[in-house]
Amino acid sequence: MQIINLTKRQFEKLKPLNLSSRVLNTEAQMYFMMHKDKWHQTPSVLKKFYHDNGKVFGNKLYTINALLDAKDIIGIEELVMPDSLVSINNELVGYAMPYIPNYNLRELLEAHENDISLQTKVSYLKEVGIILEKMKKVREYTNVKDFFLNDIHENNFILNTKTNKINAVDLDSAKIGNNLAFPSKYLSYVGPHTYVSKYVLDENEIGGFYQVDENTEIYCYTIMILQFFYGDYMINMSVADFYVYLDYLAHIGVSKEIVDIFSNIFINKDNINPYEYLEELIPFYGRMNKKTFERVRNR
Repeated sequence: MQIINLTKRQFEKLKPLNLSSRVLNTEAQMYFMMHKDKWHQTPSVLKKFYHDNGKVFGNKLYTINALLDAKDIIGIEELVMPDSLVSINNELVGYAMPYIPNYNLRELLEAHENDISLQTKVSYLKEVGIILEKMKKVREYTNVKDFFLNDIHENNFILNTKTNKINAVDLDSAKIGNNLAFPSKYLSYVGPHTYVSKYVLDENEIGGFYQVDENTEIYCYTIMILQFFYGDYMINMSVADFYVYLDYLAHIGVSKEIVDIFSNIFINKDNINPYEYLEELIPFYGRMNKKTFERVRNR
């Protein structure tokens, strides 16, 4: 177990990390710190949990340790993995991870098109899908079999301004090994997905509701994509309205292949990662939004 131990005085000198007001962080406070490794000073982030005891915290510690143990095997550079656990006066409080200068993906997707082009935004969404494909290969070709991001939504991805690549953050909510599944924004106990049996209910004592697998991951990713093009939340749209929307997409010229991939999320058929097809949606962007769809629907 890798642990950085800070004194209370050292901790009190740390400066809180400024996060965007659009990034909700209800479970921890983030601090900027310099981590000394032999002769090197490395900029790091301390994620100090508000609650440092109980079942949720214990599950976090298990998750972080499992990630540390599997870090070299996983080897996906786009994942911002933990570097070590952190204690203050020998009491565990959280963990350290690399400091990444960044912009949050949600802010990038919501930016005005004069600032960030539609093509660039779609490329960022595609990079999220590529990360999921890389994780699938880890599960297929290594002994790290039960490893999923779990809580997939726009705020849990950033643009690394050093590499200009999308990175996944908040890995302490990942599903790995025998940990309990943490809550996931798009996998709540209400909504149309609750009627689809491939999303296996598995409510646990720390707030998770579903058995996390490739289907739940692609479901959350697909919701991310569709909400971007729709321009509003779709998470509570009824199944009937969802399929009316898909019929509308087919009517305006979106390919049957893409529509079929989207339609999978509410039927008992394995979901397909749609990342390879996202550029094909760009010409339809202006007609895929909620206002245009509802105007055509209500004629």
